[in-house]
Amino acid sequence: MAALVVVALLAGAGCGNGRARREARDELVDQLVEGGLPEQVADCVVEAFFDVRNDDELQDFFARETLTDDEREEFARLGEACTPV
Repeated sequence: MAALVVVALLAGAGCGNGRARREARDELVDQLVEGGLPEQVADCVVEAFFDVRNDDELQDFFARETLTDDEREEFARLGEACTPV
């Protein structure tokens, strides 16, 4: 359900609409926090994930129900990189 909200937000994110992108980003951070990540780590992971993707790529990401193997690996790398020692 939350993924549908994020897809809807991104679908409305036309060129230059940073608000929808920020809302989608915040929603994903919330999902990761609900899944058990500390907020600081979740924020870092999502920031890095969003930084390298355009709106179309994010729409494709949120439209799928599962992560690809590459995305799983990327999230694992980002989680490690974002976790303070």
